[in-house]
Amino acid sequence: MEKRNWRILYQNYSGMEQKAVELVSRELGERILRDLGVYTFHVLPCVPAEALPTDENAVLIGIYSECALIRECLGAREIPEEGYLVSVMAHPDNPDCKLAVITAQEPAGLFYGAVDFVDDYFAFATPSNGALSLPHQLFLKDLPDYEHISAPQVKTRTVFTWGHPINDYRDYIENMARLKLNQLIIWNDFLPANAKDVVDYAHEYGIRVIWGYAWGWSTKCDEIDLEQLEALSDEIVAQYEREYRDAPGDGIYFQSFTELHQDYIGDKLIAEAVTDFVNQTAEKLFAKYPDLFIQFGLHAWSVQNHLEQIARVDPRIEIVWEDCGAFPYDYEPVIRDEKAFEETKDFTNRILSLRKNGACGMLYKGQTIMNWSEFVHQKGPYVMGMASEKIKAHDIALLEPIWRNYQTQWNRFGRYAYDMTKEIIASQKPDITLGMAGMFAGGIWFPEALCAEMLWSCEQSYEELAERVARRACIHRV
Repeated sequence: MEKRNWRILYQNYSGMEQKAVELVSRELGERILRDLGVYTFHVLPCVPAEALPTDENAVLIGIYSECALIRECLGAREIPEEGYLVSVMAHPDNPDCKLAVITAQEPAGLFYGAVDFVDDYFAFATPSNGALSLPHQLFLKDLPDYEHISAPQVKTRTVFTWGHPINDYRDYIENMARLKLNQLIIWNDFLPANAKDVVDYAHEYGIRVIWGYAWGWSTKCDEIDLEQLEALSDEIVAQYEREYRDAPGDGIYFQSFTELHQDYIGDKLIAEAVTDFVNQTAEKLFAKYPDLFIQFGLHAWSVQNHLEQIARVDPRIEIVWEDCGAFPYDYEPVIRDEKAFEETKDFTNRILSLRKNGACGMLYKGQTIMNWSEFVHQKGPYVMGMASEKIKAHDIALLEPIWRNYQTQWNRFGRYAYDMTKEIIASQKPDITLGMAGMFAGGIWFPEALCAEMLWSCEQSYEELAERVARRACIHRV
């Protein structure tokens, strides 16, 4: 096979379809456009999908219903909603060439199909000599046939993060899209000055942005004055109108005073007080802004014994639960007690059935987090995610030992996160949100890639899923 005998054919070059074409062009080009140690420059032709070349390998990219050439090549096929189909086959007019088809019903699925092609097919197709993989020979030998049809089992796949650990928001968003994640919750003390740029770029990749701020949360939640909740409620509404009402974005997220390992603050039951407070504040917002999307980030420790109170939360609010027990909710991805894990599964099922008319989400931990002993609150609005190359390199080096430890733990205990995710999916809670919290700057790390693949789908066995992720060349390994 002549490695440069390739071209890309596209149906539409705009939006996420353009992102799909560009991803394939970049990743395929990396493997075929240079010769090691030789000063040459080649390009990968990229043209509208009008007809297949008869003497070249081709990658054909487009929406199934909109591209007659794709339908001609594939025939009648069922493409799953929000999913994709990737097929690599012999060229129909030239058995010495290959044809790869990437298709979907909508642009987001098409991009995820492109991700499958460059991350999973390239890894699958890489030739080996015994146990030795030889990536540089991938396009020098006949490529194997391949077909993969996939669709998300979880509608909303989210990440929660503080804003200021993001050193490069474009890189961060691109990595999220490559992991097939579609919602980003960004917590800040102040809305970033470049909020519009962040949201616009996320939307280019089909990612919704939810801005998070405190509704009575602090690093010392037990010091809140519960007698001043009425005034606090008014200030929360004022802050929304001052900072977020006219800002770009897809909703707001808040945490309140539930991040405590106790049921009471003074003589007040936390579960009751926070429910009344949240409902009161939300009603003020909904009265003026009835279409506002609101997520309530709820730490389970302080309310787990009083779920009847939380059941009263306004059904228009989506509750995103965290700290619900053992891993995958625990900060450390380790299972020390099988009984505790089973109890956590039972508690999760109680949460999922708690509010029949209220949306629900679950947030996993087990990724790198803030060093709270060194935490400093933001002093004002700032430019988010545009750090220098030196800062980015510094933070990657700083976090590598932590990721090494987490990677080891996920290798051993990742199955428990998989089992929990399958349990949640099996509940058939409509429009469930599943996500993970942590700091993902500096590349795609194995623990987050493994978790993200679970959030997409658990139809494969755990062994198949973990092997698929581990093979990907884009994974930052330590």
